[in-house]
Amino acid sequence: MLSAIGPSLPGLAAQVGREVTDLGAVFTAFSLGGVLASVGVGSAIQRWGMRPVIAIGAALMGGGMLALGFSPVLIGMLLGAGMAGFGYGGMLAGGNLLIARLYHGAAGALNALNLFFSVGSIGGPLLVALMLTLVDRPQAAIWIGALLMLALVWPATQLREPTQAPSAQMAGPPRWLAAVMCGLLMFTYIGTEIGIGGWIALILERGGGLAAPIAALGSSLFWGMLTAGRMAAIFWGDRLGALRMLLLCLIGLGSGGLLLVIGVNQVALALVAVALMGLSCGPIFPTTMLLITQSAGRSAAALSVALTIGTGGGLFLPALFGQLIGWFGPVSGAILVVVDAGVMLLLLLVARHGMKRVPRIAEAPVG
Repeated sequence: MLSAIGPSLPGLAAQVGREVTDLGAVFTAFSLGGVLASVGVGSAIQRWGMRPVIAIGAALMGGGMLALGFSPVLIGMLLGAGMAGFGYGGMLAGGNLLIARLYHGAAGALNALNLFFSVGSIGGPLLVALMLTLVDRPQAAIWIGALLMLALVWPATQLREPTQAPSAQMAGPPRWLAAVMCGLLMFTYIGTEIGIGGWIALILERGGGLAAPIAALGSSLFWGMLTAGRMAAIFWGDRLGALRMLLLCLIGLGSGGLLLVIGVNQVALALVAVALMGLSCGPIFPTTMLLITQSAGRSAAALSVALTIGTGGGLFLPALFGQLIGWFGPVSGAILVVVDAGVMLLLLLVARHGMKRVPRIAEAPVG
């Protein structure tokens, strides 16, 4: 559903009678809902467990996305997006924490979990292209995704919580500097990922002159390579260590953004840049989530603070992508990717400093 929003923006804009660049507020509303959920998600998981948080999150996200896809007015879309983001925030924290505890903080396991997100992200733009061909309504892809999400609510209530104690890294005291820096890194990354995924079709359409259905497939290329990056991280994540993996990926993301700056008007070069950005993005989110759970330790407050900061990235950066593209053209979106990658590199260095007193917390291979 999330990857279908970007390619569906022209159809959603026509549905509410607005310019397509005005719909950047949808990403902001979604992220605001996620931020509000993150404020109390640590305490909610500690009090009620992960299963109710995941199940309720699925119900809210499915219902919110239906409202987003069907609303004839912009305010209805924004309310639906906010509701969906609130549900997503619960699933995000509950699901990642569940797998982190079951697999004792293995980076490969978290990348495997988020591989499913990536597979769905490939399918979203493909489904949009199909709906454009069949019914000329790209937002029908969002409707289908929302109904599937609602169908998963009952299975989510049947999940079993881990019975073993958390690993020593996740049961220790919080490392606040590292937690906050990782939260800021996630803030920048989430905004950048949503920005690329949401606007890359428009960048390819306006910069490379591609037709809308073909440009939507360019969005699938980004998510497809993101999936490939997570597949690779299942194997390499625990061997390289979280910090080295993040360093390599951030360098790759900045290089891909720079290549897009150079080749935004050249279709072949732009597609290579999209592929490199997607490949580099793949391991960043799950690996950062691992560092957050480790740096937060047993503190629900530290977990909530880091996640609240992190999910806030979608409040500003995706809308900024859209405004810059509208004001200065598609190359400005590529420049923003390069700037964001540089910022994340600096945050990673500070986070490493905050964690270095804990012996081999992120560098040691697991298993």
